[in-house]
Amino acid sequence: MNLLYFGSSGRQLFGAYHAPPSNVAGRGAALLCPPWGQEYLVSHRIFRRLAVRLSESGYHVLRFDYYGTGDSAGEREEGDLTSWQEDADIAADELRDMSGFASIATFGIRLGAVIAWRLATARSDVHTTVLWDPVIDGEAYVRELQSAQMETDRWLLTPIRRHQSSSQTQDLLGYPLTTAMRGSITQIEPEIFAERTPAHVKLFYSDELPGNEAMQRTLHAAGTPFHAETIRGQTPWREDEAIGAGGLPVLVLERMVEILR
Repeated sequence: MNLLYFGSSGRQLFGAYHAPPSNVAGRGAALLCPPWGQEYLVSHRIFRRLAVRLSESGYHVLRFDYYGTGDSAGEREEGDLTSWQEDADIAADELRDMSGFASIATFGIRLGAVIAWRLATARSDVHTTVLWDPVIDGEAYVRELQSAQMETDRWLLTPIRRHQSSSQTQDLLGYPLTTAMRGSITQIEPEIFAERTPAHVKLFYSDELPGNEAMQRTLHAAGTPFHAETIRGQTPWREDEAIGAGGLPVLVLERMVEILR
């Protein structure tokens, strides 16, 4: 694994590059698009394990942090899904340069799945996009985070009064939800998946979640070939928040590696 910074001098992005072992022939390149907030923290170990397994199978893999997140430059209040898609676009170019492959696969978890999808619709060099529990209803997603924050606040010894106005930056599970970020999230709805993409779409669900069928109907109506499967009992999101790490969903990770073969 090689750690690196890339991007422009004014927008430095952090990445971790996993090359295949020297005795394994290269089979392709894969870009991993992380989620946001608490889900980023919980899924960090999951993405690292996925990167290792993909590289062991012959893939050149790049994990990266969006601007203002993780180890990338910038403040936590900077950025939204639009600017983070631009970061992912830069990361995709970096991966192509490092790996030598002309086309890539994109992987995304939750909000990262939305970014991985948008890359697949915007770039002709994305041959496969793997979406894991993609956020389908942005308004509902924000409400879920607010509900989780309220539940957390209930157990505090000192009550906290939080501004709930959409014009205010809100602290949700330790991460700031700015006006720009909220606006970009609440635009997410099943209809965004109506845009055709030449990429093969692979959907993974951890449960029969609201909106799954609506998303698949949208893909079907657009004529986009896709494969969808649900693997229950493998739900890492916001699990074990006290230690900041989710369970390792081995079945899903192995299936993701297998589906690219």
